Amino acid sequence: MIILIVEDGNRDRKLLRYTFEHYGCTVIEARDGEEGLHLASRHKPDIIISDALMPRMDGFQLLRALKTDPELASIPFIFYSSAYTGEKETELAFSLGAEAAVAKPIEPAQLWEKTCAVMREWEARHKKPAHPAMDGNDEQYLREYSTIVATKLEEKVRELEEALAERQMAQESLQEQAILLKAEVEKRQQAQEKLETLNENLEQRVQERTAELREKNAEVQQAYDDLKRLQVQLLQQDKMASIGQLAAGVAHEINNPMGFIISNLGSLGKYVDKLTAYLNVDEELLAGGDPAIREAAMNERRKHKIEHICKDMPELIKESADGAQRVRQIVQDLKSFSRINGTEFANADINEGLESTLSIAWNELKYKAAVTREFGQIPLVWCNLGQLNQVFLNILVNAAHAIKEQGEIRITTKAEEGFVKIVISDTGSGIAPEHLKRIFDPFFTTKEVGKGTGLGLAIAYDIVVNKHGGSIDVKSEPGKGSAFTIALPVGNKNKPGKGGDLHEETDQGAGECNGLV
Repeated sequence: MIILIVEDGNRDRKLLRYTFEHYGCTVIEARDGEEGLHLASRHKPDIIISDALMPRMDGFQLLRALKTDPELASIPFIFYSSAYTGEKETELAFSLGAEAAVAKPIEPAQLWEKTCAVMREWEARHKKPAHPAMDGNDEQYLREYSTIVATKLEEKVRELEEALAERQMAQESLQEQAILLKAEVEKRQQAQEKLETLNENLEQRVQERTAELREKNAEVQQAYDDLKRLQVQLLQQDKMASIGQLAAGVAHEINNPMGFIISNLGSLGKYVDKLTAYLNVDEELLAGGDPAIREAAMNERRKHKIEHICKDMPELIKESADGAQRVRQIVQDLKSFSRINGTEFANADINEGLESTLSIAWNELKYKAAVTREFGQIPLVWCNLGQLNQVFLNILVNAAHAIKEQGEIRITTKAEEGFVKIVISDTGSGIAPEHLKRIFDPFFTTKEVGKGTGLGLAIAYDIVVNKHGGSIDVKSEPGKGSAFTIALPVGNKNKPGKGGDLHEETDQGAGECNGLV
């Protein structure tokens, strides 16, 4: 039995493949509805199991396309999706011609039983013999599946134990360093106490020695601060170099096939127009001919739903072309983000940078917040736009993280007294007053262990202030949200900044100030 699985989630797709291959089925996989439609036309599977929500073409669009194709319309179709929590979605699935709708999660054996039941009902309805693949050994499969799950759990436990051991070793090392530092401080304090007990004749010498010690302490503190900044830079250089290379490679690989798709959709639209025109002329010619021939032709048109297809095809092509253009724009934005590790400064449009950043972050934002843009007429800014995009990305994504259910993110830009000001505000949980003074300190975080490094706002501060000569400020009220204001000087060609590579991933930053890194 050939089963076509249409699922964009890697984990669910692998689970379905393993389940059906266990019972001796041949499994074909597709990652979205468009690919699934192509594979269905090519392989003519015995049954199709599809997710509902997918990119490019979702499960509902796929089902509609299958039912309008005479060669594919009779293939049984099962929805396998967590979207079926309400009656409206289920009614829509059955109205489009689905045989069943299965909600995630479901035990593999139960899914196989459901699939077999659908196939038996379909075969009985179409008077076909039962497929031999439906005689699988459920008990043996469940034992094998349970063994695999247990093995995976054991591997995960070992990984967690190793991570815990490494963390304990690091903590012990820090404790040893703290003991050594405390001992050093105690030694210095003892030396200073001895100096204070010396004869008045040594008072001048004591004062000189005390001054020397203060100077050394300042040098140690300065060295410590420099070490923290260097550590941040080294961490981010490795991370962002890898991210930049990956983003550039993905953008390049996607861009070429998208060009073919857009071009082919344009040609397909023209072909549809010509076919429609031909069918209209054909109908007019038949109207004046033999009534029997005309009646037979009209029956064929009704049988194959030609009027519905002619009406539906332009809309399908338009939706596909809009989706392809959206993908192309995302690829373009991704290519822009692949240059965030550069050091070049140039005149750039901050509004375009914000739009590019919103496109990259949209998957994080769309489920949590409505984004309101209030972009003003602003001059070009002499800057490294890739670095500034990383600052915007940190603030936007973490603003979404600070919103528990649904809220609003507002972005405002304006020119004011030789500066371009960008205000990013949200309706999230806000920042506690005791944290406001420390949010730009490296490694300061209020997140749980392992969920944030405390570098996001320190990096944003370094990029905006040290590398661009600007400023970054925050106002916040717990329970009502936060607003970050970035001010960048417009004409700064004589002071291009250091152009460093200081960045941080968006697992922390402004949002956790609304839930703090």
